[in-house]
Amino acid sequence: MLAKMRDASNAFYAAAAASGCHAFIEFTGLMNEFIKVCADAHNDGKDFAFANTHGSTALPFQPYHLAYLAEKLNCIYGPALLKSETSRKAFIAALFEGQYELLQTLGRVGNNENK
Repeated sequence: MLAKMRDASNAFYAAAAASGCHAFIEFTGLMNEFIKVCADAHNDGKDFAFANTHGSTALPFQPYHLAYLAEKLNCIYGPALLKSETSRKAFIAALFEGQYELLQTLGRVGNNENK
């Protein structure tokens, strides 16, 4: 299964790279990181095939995996999420079932329209 997943990711990368759209190519990074986490689960003897929000098993994501995924999501969706508070709220509500609140920090927010 992992080999087939890698093959699928490689095929996607080739097609995405041919498109010339950088943000579209970033989806390959999301897939490859997911494959790494699935390989870790497999190496630990865990069935990863149904580890998702619809199942009862969680994948063994480490903080560095999640930081990498956030970097890729930021590249793809970050400008839209920073531009619109409504979009950010919709994203967070769907992602975390409305259970989390984003708090602005002094770090990366670049202009006043994001407040």
